[in-house]
Amino acid sequence: MARDRDTRADLVQTMARLLRDQGYSATGRAQLLKESGVSNGSLYHHFPGGMEELAESALEASGQAVADALGAALDGAPDAAAGIARFLDMAEGPVAGEACAGCPIAPTALESPIISPRLRSAAARCFDQWEGLIAARLRIDGWAEDSVTETASAVLALIEGALLLARVSGQVGHLANAKRAAAALLAAPVGED
Repeated sequence: MARDRDTRADLVQTMARLLRDQGYSATGRAQLLKESGVSNGSLYHHFPGGMEELAESALEASGQAVADALGAALDGAPDAAAGIARFLDMAEGPVAGEACAGCPIAPTALESPIISPRLRSAAARCFDQWEGLIAARLRIDGWAEDSVTETASAVLALIEGALLLARVSGQVGHLANAKRAAAALLAAPVGED
């Protein structure tokens, strides 16, 4: 039984990495099986819905990992701006000079409206969860309720845009620019002097 859990986890972990690196359309079953070291039979044992079901699970796992990191960054910070800066520092990567991996959801999210409503929904749930974490922190910081949703959306857009630009250009300076923009946006709750 323990091996079954490991096999399932291997499939999800490998698929999550492949989705982050190349998206769903470019990820083939043969590549997945080779890189995970799992058999075709095990794939369908754990994911009877095949690659799409596995991709949904991988997006959910990646989304939760990001949510955990974002939540920890926000919870441990004196305010939302500092929390966003911490999160972007983590997103830059563990080793200076390495390319920014970007958002693990974005490659599949961008193609999902065309290829899979199921994957589009999974990606949307991830983004909603992250936006909700930012909104919750804004409420803690005293933001007026009528500005929380808009501001949380803008902050998430800054994060996602910076991650996309950093990944595509190879320039992590986009993350520093996003930190400065988030600090300006989050300098004081809307409606306060």
